[in-house]
Amino acid sequence: MKIVLVVGRKKRGKTTLVERLIPEFIDRGYKVGSIKHTTSDHTFDNPGKDSFRHAQAGAERTLILSPHRMAFFSNRWQSRNVERLLEFLFEGCDLVIGEGFKDSPYPKIEIMDASRDRVPVSGPEDNLRAIVCDQEVKGQVPVFSTRQIAELADFVEKSLLGELGEKGA
Repeated sequence: MKIVLVVGRKKRGKTTLVERLIPEFIDRGYKVGSIKHTTSDHTFDNPGKDSFRHAQAGAERTLILSPHRMAFFSNRWQSRNVERLLEFLFEGCDLVIGEGFKDSPYPKIEIMDASRDRVPVSGPEDNLRAIVCDQEVKGQVPVFSTRQIAELADFVEKSLLGELGEKGA
């Protein structure tokens, strides 16, 4: 499993880029997972629901299974090994596309708005591999426009997926 992250400042189009990359890689034959990081605490499980009641009773982790879906809740996420957790949750995936996690060591694609952003939030020292921007940006990494999804996917395939890149050939 390989991981690539889409990073950038707020309201730059990170989610839209992820939404466009996922089907591109699926069309190329990859099994794709996704993960989203948020800096805000959200209520994912609703008060009154059975799974919420399990957590209120003291369960450290709760797994909900239905015939076609699964959800996992943990109150102790910070203490878990992220790499082991990702391996467990995304077993069988060729590629996981993450949104956020700009401080992680994984390869990053940054989306920018050149009219608002003077410099990327990440650099090559942060494992920045490419920039997506609809205007010219000077940098040390390749730059793609938001219309170049196939070309960006080609780049990810060749530079990050290695031997997995043969699936799309």
